[in-house]
Amino acid sequence: MGRKGSFALSGNHEMYARGNGYYGAILPRMGLKEANAEWGIGQWASFFCLENRFWRVIGIDTGYNSTQFDFGKMPVFQKSKWIRKSKRLKPKCQLPDPLINWLRTTIDPGADKRGLILVSHHGCHSAFSDWYQIPSIQLSEIIHRPTIWFWGHEHKLAIYDKYAVPGGIEAYGRCIGHGGMPVERGLEPDIEECRLLAWDNRRYENGEPINVGYNGYANLSFDGPSLYIEYRDLNCALLLTEEWSVDVRSGVLEGPNLKKVLDEPELRSRF
Repeated sequence: MGRKGSFALSGNHEMYARGNGYYGAILPRMGLKEANAEWGIGQWASFFCLENRFWRVIGIDTGYNSTQFDFGKMPVFQKSKWIRKSKRLKPKCQLPDPLINWLRTTIDPGADKRGLILVSHHGCHSAFSDWYQIPSIQLSEIIHRPTIWFWGHEHKLAIYDKYAVPGGIEAYGRCIGHGGMPVERGLEPDIEECRLLAWDNRRYENGEPINVGYNGYANLSFDGPSLYIEYRDLNCALLLTEEWSVDVRSGVLEGPNLKKVLDEPELRSRF
């Protein structure tokens, strides 16, 4: 738990279990903490917003509608770019109506010009794997300026330039799905329209004949209109940094000023 509390998002594996563990055991212990409490007072829904004068961090639930059969995971189809990018033949991951209504009426992103940071389980595009475009298209009716979007699901660290799926919002995608599962490595990016800026392809020497990458995490530090992001691996080695700022009068994001810190060839970069 964080010092002030913690919040949890839902993904496909939570919903394979019909949400029982997520809604019944995890959410009641999340949320803000009271003084000296071990757990939070409860997270009321599978979506949330943390905000200050300059930024909003909005957690959205792409997991609730994510358990449809996925043809793109079948070995015979895994190389099919058409299936990977299609809005069909895979889970739609559409955002539930209560979440959309909450975004429209309670959050109302157009009411001011604070910087917007989205966090979700599924991502809207990928240079390596499946695209889940429908949430981005849904959000385009509510969000009308670029966002920074962190997602997981795909087991790797990958940083993208600004991109919008057809009919979707403009987003600077950051895949940070390398937190707790075996990290996929070795594949080369084969979809170029979503420009890939960096990805970690290093092999983790684990004492076993298992070809996996490094687990890791991202730290976000907020200082007024400035945002500093560190990407670190499980040994706390600093891999990449980026710096952002937002003009709350216009909503313009300045960034990412992305920098490679670790001098390692398999930490790939294109900037």
